Formats: sequence, C-alpha cells, structure tokens
Amino acid sequence: MSATPIRLFLHTYSFRFRLMHDPAFTIIDLLDRCVADGNPGIGLNVNGPGYRFLGGDDPAHIAMVADAIRARGLEIDVETSGTDPVHLTRLLDLAERLGAGHLRTYTRHEGERAHVLDATIADLVEIGPVAEDRGIPVLLENHEEFTGVEVARILERVDHPFVGALYDYGNSMMLREDPLEALDAMLPWTRKAHLKDHVVMHGMVCGAPSGEGVLPIAEITRRLLDAGMGRIAFENVWSYTCGFRPREDGLPEADPSSPIFAPWEDPGDPAFFLPDVQAEVGRDPARVIALEEESYRRAQARVDAMLAEIGADRA
Repeated sequence: MSATPIRLFLHTYSFRFRLMHDPAFTIIDLLDRCVADGNPGIGLNVNGPGYRFLGGDDPAHIAMVADAIRARGLEIDVETSGTDPVHLTRLLDLAERLGAGHLRTYTRHEGERAHVLDATIADLVEIGPVAEDRGIPVLLENHEEFTGVEVARILERVDHPFVGALYDYGNSMMLREDPLEALDAMLPWTRKAHLKDHVVMHGMVCGAPSGEGVLPIAEITRRLLDAGMGRIAFENVWSYTCGFRPREDGLPEADPSSPIFAPWEDPGDPAFFLPDVQAEVGRDPARVIALEEESYRRAQARVDAMLAEIGADRA
C-alpha cells in the first residue's frame, strides 16, 4: 500500500526567537532551512511592523523574497490577524505578490459575544469576493477566541468558496473544547492545519515540542489526511503560553479529567518548556535560540516517526 502524501510546511513560529533575536538569521536563511529539512513550503506570519518575519515591507524586499521562494521551488501561505476588509485586502495584495496559496487570519473584534460573531461574519462576507478575485482563499483559524464549533457556525453563515478554515491542533484547549470535537466541527471547511503540541502546566496551556505533549497528533493527522486535507504547517510552539477562557458557544466544556486537560508537573527540562522565556531572552538570547533549536529537532524527529506510524509520506 502506498503512503498517504502530506505537504508539511515549516511555520515561522517554530523559529520565532531566532528570527527576532539573531540579526544574522533572515527570512532567506529560513527558506534555506525549509529546503534542507525537506519541507515543500513555508507558513509566513506577517503580524506586526515591517510585516514581522518577512523582514520588511519595502516593495523591493518583498519582490526579493518572492523571487527567493520561487527559486527554491517552495510554496508559501501568509498569516495575519484581524478580519477588517481593508486590512485583509492589503494582505491579499501582499499574498499575491509573494505567490501565496492561502491567507490565514483570526478575529480581533472584542465585546459581547454576539457582536464579535456578527462583526466577524460581516467582514468575511465582504472579503469573500475580493479573495476570489485574487484567487487566494482566506482561512479563519480557531485561534484563542473561537471554539471549532463557532468557526463552523461562522463559515456556514458566510457561505463563500473563498472563505474557509484553518484548523489548529491545540487552540481549542484554551476554551476547554476537546481538539477532536473542534476537528469534527471544522473539517468540512478546513483547507489547512497547524500541527503543534500542548500540555496544561502552571494553570495554563503551555507549548511543548510536538509529539511530547498531550494532543492526539497522530489521530488528528490521520483524520485530516483521510478527508483529503494534506496541507499542514509544522508549528513547534515551544514555551508558548495562554490562559484559559470561558467557553461561550452554548456547549459543555470538555471533561476536566480528560488526559488532555490533566495538569502536568513541569519536568524542569528547558527544551520542553522554559518558564518566563521572555525574561530569559533579555538575559541570554543565545541560550533561548539554542533551546528553541533543540526543541525543534526533538519535535521534528517525533513528527517524522508519527507520520511513518500512520503511513503518511512527505510529498
């Protein structure tokens, strides 16, 4: 039996500390790392000044990066936040210049839940035709604001072929929604996914090397591939943290006794999780960069083993 193909993109978040704190390491270096590690594409987060990990917003720089992506035979997806149609139109223009296949976003509306939902839906209804004109689907992520159930409800109301979903393996945890429940709800709209791993420590959700946490990454990956969805970004989220938030979609919270939500003791392994990582960046950025690299390599080995276990093959 032939292996199921998977297009495992490298996500910039996996090297966020090096990109931010090693001036010698640029987006071009990350593209080369992407090729060296056998990834067919890159997930590029452009949130922030100067388009963040793109490394600048000058048109000549953008054109240079686009040329570098093409020269290496890579694919790219662009990631932003906010659903304001003016903002998303500008980012669709950027995505088009870079040759991107998708533009990921999540809501930044605040206030009463009904307002947040309605405003997000109105924005996405407006941006759908623009995305179609550019030929680049806009993908709404179950980030830290919506459960997977809410994302599905939003996209059902938007009902546009160029507005879909990006399923994140772990983000539903913050809203006490089981990741498999989120996947079941979102799967009909899902065009891409973020592969990551989490544990619950210190009273919050903490990022761990992929394959070393509690998320059922093999089962999630298998379900995505069985549904024909093989575009997945490897987003190692070492030392990421997020507090819990109330679930507001009208459904019950996940069973707190579930292994996914059971509290862990911090193992004291800094390549697994480094408490107060931002303070350590201020003290010793080189150490943080080295730990990030160690965590990534551990995660990479476990993800490759997981793919072999489920019969998937990097395409």
